[in-house]
Amino acid sequence: MNGWQEPKDGKRIYLITDNTRMDGFTDYFKREDVKRLYVSYSKSRVNLGIHYYKSNLYSSNLVGICRIKSVEDEPLYDYEGNELLLNVIPRFNVTVVELLNYIRDDDEFDRYMAPQTISNRHKEKDIEAIDRNEIFYFFENEKPIKINEGIFAENSIITVTVFLTMLRLLCKKPLLGRMLKEEGNFTGKVKGKIVIGKNIRANIMHGRNDRFYCQYLRFSDDIIENQILKAALKKAKRFIADYFDDYSKDNNYASMISYCSNTLRHISDIQCKGNVCDGLKFTGCYTYYKPVIAMARMILDDISIESNGEISTTGYIVPYAISMEKLFEVYVRAYLKKNGIASYRNKCDVGIKLEKFDDKTDVFLEEEGLTNPGKYISGSIKPDLILTDQQSGERVVFDVKYKDYTNGNSRDDRLQLLAYSMMMNANNIGIILPAQDDVEIFDARTINSMENRVIRYHQMLLGMMNDNPTIARYIKDSTFKKESK
Repeated sequence: MNGWQEPKDGKRIYLITDNTRMDGFTDYFKREDVKRLYVSYSKSRVNLGIHYYKSNLYSSNLVGICRIKSVEDEPLYDYEGNELLLNVIPRFNVTVVELLNYIRDDDEFDRYMAPQTISNRHKEKDIEAIDRNEIFYFFENEKPIKINEGIFAENSIITVTVFLTMLRLLCKKPLLGRMLKEEGNFTGKVKGKIVIGKNIRANIMHGRNDRFYCQYLRFSDDIIENQILKAALKKAKRFIADYFDDYSKDNNYASMISYCSNTLRHISDIQCKGNVCDGLKFTGCYTYYKPVIAMARMILDDISIESNGEISTTGYIVPYAISMEKLFEVYVRAYLKKNGIASYRNKCDVGIKLEKFDDKTDVFLEEEGLTNPGKYISGSIKPDLILTDQQSGERVVFDVKYKDYTNGNSRDDRLQLLAYSMMMNANNIGIILPAQDDVEIFDARTINSMENRVIRYHQMLLGMMNDNPTIARYIKDSTFKKESK
């Protein structure tokens, strides 16, 4: 199915799997547009990261759908006037939704879905922009695309997932509120200021000199911004219940919805569409509302509840990109926990524990009063998987790579793993790669190191959506073996 599809509704889609050579990609381009095509030479989400490799155009690790753009950020069209779209799907026999379903019970699910930080100093800070999410990215400033059912069904669950995650983070903070003008007729007291005209009509003309009609200010968080969030939450809940048959079970979706519903229980229910968000501004300490409202708008525009209670989607989606590299990383974490590796939250003193997701280590030990110490290489490192023996304290470090190991070797990967070994004092390091079907474990290799310890490299292939416990068992039984010096 790779290649250009027949045009429909004024659109022509190029369908391709990730990390694949894009043969015939420019066949329907206008001649002058071939040189104007935006091609990434760094990690860019424009055109889903398409790039040149050995003089050929390739798709990247990003999957999703977008308009094909020029270097001037203008959409491109074919000779017949059809808008050109790019749709990248996973090259493995698995969908993004299946991977989401696999990890939704993981105890770090909300952190996986949340936008991540770069600085170790702010590693617990919640990012205030959607585009800092390492897994999902929405081209929120673009017009929605009318697309076929198979694509928009996947898009809807992704949108709902990211919205619920970010709404839960918002609900852990103070809700936005403001002073509202209200009026009331009070007996024996004045509140705020007396509204002369209304006081005469309501009280004085009826001989009720003991009463005063007043206007006053009252602080309230039952305002339009929070009402929008509650309206989107109700639609998201109905969609999740309709999408997953086992929604009633104890899982992260049910937990997020329950938490947010409880926080917003006193907020008024309204019926609204996405355009109600027009003109809303968020500054100061409430800037964290902006990305959540943007996601709520997508929910309100995409999901409809019919008069008979049925859930439907509009078929219009906001262009999006998904990093299969990061999604595969969190899938591996979920796989290990499902097969006997304990979470960092485990309080037991025995067994193998997987350290916290997004855990960072500063390169330098900063000293008090020291300024600009080696700024060129300062910063932090973030291994994908750090496993610790809770009794001995020994560590094993793995990097997760969404790539084909048979396509040569990578100097960057070598240096990355060696740095992890040094900084984490890990005698066992390795890489976990995706496999088409089952699992495969290669013989461990001894690193040629001048250090007074044996360092071994492990390489494994893990099949997508595969609960074969072989790799988890290998990590526990083989990588934590004591090595003689």
